[in-house]
Amino acid sequence: MGFGDSLPLLFQLIALLVGLAAGKAWERYKLRDGRWIDRRRARDSHHYVLGLNFLVSNQIDLAIEELSQATRVDSDALEIHLILGNVHRERGQVARAIQVHQALLQRPKLTKVEHAYILLCLGLDFKRGGFVDRALEAFNEVVRMDPNNQYALLYLQKLHEEQHQWADAHRIRKQLVALSGPDTQPRNQAILGFLENALGSEALAVGDRGRAARHFEEAIGLDAGTVPAFLNLGDVRLMQGDVAGAENAWDRLMISSPERAYLAFARLEKLYEQLGQPHKFEERCLRLIAANSQDWRARLALGGHLAKRGRDTEAFEFLLTALEHNPHGLTVHQSVWGVLLKLDLGRALVQRYIESARSSVFFLDPHVCVKCHYRSTELLWQCPHCHEWNSFVEERIAPAQDATVEM
Repeated sequence: MGFGDSLPLLFQLIALLVGLAAGKAWERYKLRDGRWIDRRRARDSHHYVLGLNFLVSNQIDLAIEELSQATRVDSDALEIHLILGNVHRERGQVARAIQVHQALLQRPKLTKVEHAYILLCLGLDFKRGGFVDRALEAFNEVVRMDPNNQYALLYLQKLHEEQHQWADAHRIRKQLVALSGPDTQPRNQAILGFLENALGSEALAVGDRGRAARHFEEAIGLDAGTVPAFLNLGDVRLMQGDVAGAENAWDRLMISSPERAYLAFARLEKLYEQLGQPHKFEERCLRLIAANSQDWRARLALGGHLAKRGRDTEAFEFLLTALEHNPHGLTVHQSVWGVLLKLDLGRALVQRYIESARSSVFFLDPHVCVKCHYRSTELLWQCPHCHEWNSFVEERIAPAQDATVEM
């Protein structure tokens, strides 16, 4: 999935809103060189209206044609040029967008608001074209002119994230938190949590375990939904020889985000094996199953654990139940077949498996971003497509017997 394949509605609306906002600002300054200019002329033309209609309906080529006609009605109509440049950018015509927006910067007597909006659009052009340094320069200039410009700050944060410049991204997010209202605090806390986790991973990579642990604890304190921080904190505690601390970190994950508890299974199983207490892993899996009867991952982990200990018949029962709850997971089928082979492919057991798996469609537990629908075979904490944090959910397909059949 790529930006060039289609024009997402979100970007259409951003392009429209930025253009209209700049247009409103422009109308405050109608007097130029001693004469009044009617800024409504171009926007009242049928070309402008048709251009916006085509833009909203995703008919981009027609939108560009009509908006270009509107600029000929009034070549001074700044907002239309802004929209047109933004449409070129989202169409993939980055060079054309840069040309349009750079030409606007050359206009004499631009107001501060107008200058900032043009620079913002130009920064987006550079970002889309991969000119990271020039994009950073443009957005920083917008912030210099307008320190409270949340759009510029947000794009700066995203650019720093893409470059793994976590300290800069964290600093800018803190600025955004200070500017935003209380209704945005939960989301801000979540993002800050993931940025703290990234800072902790950065510290761990250079061997600074103490600083890493502090960042991971801070991430958890900001938002208990920062799942990787629990995992990483447990890893650090184990490196420091603090076995109880590692177990506590992973236990806290299971309590705060039971739907992600499976991410700690391998760590806990290995830990309890080393401690000579494998029964503790069984107890944890059974508690998760009791709390959520649909938890197929806990059943899969428990089945695998029992199979390793030679308790193949018990393992088969847990794995078969996991298959009933998620018949599409390839890992479940592989585990079932592993146990069946150890049980010499008992006819009755194989028949039970066939009946459970009859309607299965195999795929590798795919995850999908709820923001942009990017798909991944693994759980990602930041979407590589839209760069949203913690936006992936596991896509599940209902078994055939549960599906609604429409006649």
